[in-house]
Amino acid sequence: MLDILKLKSFAKVNLFLHVLNKREDGYHNILSLLSRIDLFDTITIEKSSKLEIIYTGLQSNEIVDDNILKLFNLLKEKDLIKNFNPKITIDKKIPIGAGLGGGSSNVATIINALKDLKIFKDNIDIISIARELGSDIEFFTYNQSALVNNKGSVVNLIDIEKPQNILLVNPRVNLSTAEVFKLNTSYSKKIDLDISTPLRDIEKIMHFTSNELEDSAIVLCPDIHVIKNEMKKQKNLVVARMSGSGSTYFGIFEDKQATLLAKEYFIKNYPQWWTAATRTI
Repeated sequence: MLDILKLKSFAKVNLFLHVLNKREDGYHNILSLLSRIDLFDTITIEKSSKLEIIYTGLQSNEIVDDNILKLFNLLKEKDLIKNFNPKITIDKKIPIGAGLGGGSSNVATIINALKDLKIFKDNIDIISIARELGSDIEFFTYNQSALVNNKGSVVNLIDIEKPQNILLVNPRVNLSTAEVFKLNTSYSKKIDLDISTPLRDIEKIMHFTSNELEDSAIVLCPDIHVIKNEMKKQKNLVVARMSGSGSTYFGIFEDKQATLLAKEYFIKNYPQWWTAATRTI
């Protein structure tokens, strides 16, 4: 491999998230449309004599569950990897516990890098590895938006025709996905959505959908409700929604200027919150 490799590990938003039912294994079956956004962590992989994983940047001191260490432990336990002990540094820009998939994206980005570097042993199914490690990881192994079901399995890859201007607002609360699902009492019946690719009308799709975890997330983090109300006051807002299991709320705006004006509003009035202007990719 190269002496040093730098990678972008992108975040995502859930354009909708419907909870269908609870599974016998304790997880839930969902239907969700995910899109990557151009907010990303930077991952640096360097040659080393021993495996070393270092987190820097946003909330790096709050990371308790090291998903990348779990990945390497799994690969070694199942004898799926050649002898490889790099130094990996993750510079965080994506908030943790925020419904933006930062941890899952980090793992998927490294899985793809190991594949490209031919570190895996022959005939390894990276999708099965991704599914064993977490719900959103499979999505992040692709470079497209996707419709997912079950625990997060990719059903269809989707092209979003026009990049969407998005404002993210996070109250700096790390929400537990398990706790949010545990409190959820909202379930969808069978959903019949015609999501063709390329997807031309996001507003229409979002009009007929929702994020059913929103109410339970608000119980755990009331600030989400405040963000929701403040987001809906903004000019040229197309639609607003919580991402994933929270705690980030996002608004899609008509153009970049409207997004930046809304960002200025939140920074001025709620400086304690984290905000970022981004777009779908």
